Amino acid sequence: MKKFRIIFAAFFLVTFVASNAFGSFISAAPGRVEPSRLRWKDNSISIAISSSLVESSTNIKAGSDVTGAILKSIQAWQKVAAVEILIQSSDEQSVSPSEVGDGVSLITIAQTPENVVLFSKDPQAESAKTRVFYNRKGFITEADIVLSPFLQFSTDGSFGTFDLEATLTHEIGHLLGLRHSGVLGSTMSNSILMNGELGIAGLTTRQLTSSDIASIRDLYGVPDESQICCAALTGKLTNLSPRPFKNLRIWAEDARTGQVAAQTSAGADGSFKIGGLEAGRYSVFWQRDDDAFPSSVGNIGAVNLAKDEVRVLNKSISVGRSDMVLSYVGINGQLSDSAVTVEPGREYSFNLGGRNLDAKKLAIEFNSPFFSVSRETLTRRDFGQDVSVVNFVLTVHADVPRGIYSIFATGADGTMGSLIGALNVQ
Repeated sequence: MKKFRIIFAAFFLVTFVASNAFGSFISAAPGRVEPSRLRWKDNSISIAISSSLVESSTNIKAGSDVTGAILKSIQAWQKVAAVEILIQSSDEQSVSPSEVGDGVSLITIAQTPENVVLFSKDPQAESAKTRVFYNRKGFITEADIVLSPFLQFSTDGSFGTFDLEATLTHEIGHLLGLRHSGVLGSTMSNSILMNGELGIAGLTTRQLTSSDIASIRDLYGVPDESQICCAALTGKLTNLSPRPFKNLRIWAEDARTGQVAAQTSAGADGSFKIGGLEAGRYSVFWQRDDDAFPSSVGNIGAVNLAKDEVRVLNKSISVGRSDMVLSYVGINGQLSDSAVTVEPGREYSFNLGGRNLDAKKLAIEFNSPFFSVSRETLTRRDFGQDVSVVNFVLTVHADVPRGIYSIFATGADGTMGSLIGALNVQ
């Protein structure tokens, strides 16, 4: 998991790197092109819990419920997908070498040379790493998780620590084959809050979002065949512009509520698949995720999906450059590149940051009836020269369903940007 993220503090005009974390997904297959889709061949997976994790550790706050965190992180995935994770204790301390696995999928926090070297380039940059071994058919054969021996973890939300359960839930997702998600509020996002950042505990990513659930069900199916799942969207975007496709994100939102349901990345040829979806009606969008060449949001269309249905959505698009960029959200006088947790029935003094945001001409929008912004409250905020920020009053309606939602903004030139899943309703 990527540990650090940028938080801007207003009033002081100071930019600093904060300790928020999520870990890396490291493939271990030298000289081999990594498949776009990795999973275990069998749905029953054995992992070993190192004694370094369950015995006293200087990196885990005394009194933390380590066993409970391990079990809950595993159960989170078992409840929603047809996977069974079997655990056993082990005296092993170190991950396998990058060249070859030892056949044991290990979770460890031991301060051995083999583990420490994984974090040596920047000891504070990541809270955990997962190294995945796979064969030529794209089946995972081993996955080792290392919690950073340089950082502190807890299970009670202690200020300045990382939540052990949230960290393990994210890494178990990698162990099962998932990459990082572009949905900011998802468990598989590439960054989370450290406890205490933005004035809240970093516990929200313990809970899987609809996007996480769709991704894992696309790999392994559902645990109960009576569930109204799973449908899929496939298609191909044809590029009308001369630039090649790169970092193109495609996501689906519930057309009724606006909740982010699933997300994927398009291939180099524009092809995509979003699987693991429940039956329903969805709005589908695309956006280039590239700071060097940001693009406007595009609408692929709306589609009704029945259980087990696979629908094809093809569309010709032009990936044009947008001067306006959305990068950060925040409350409590701060900005962050992670989702902000909000509660039903409340109003927030909300910050939206990026580049070239003009409070006089910007239109804030949602693909959801449960959020609203008072246009007259939009004002410019001074966070220094490195970021453009607007502030406004965000109203969260009392009947909003729990889930994650996107923010859209349209600039003076008519281009639209979005932060996918930037609002997390608890």
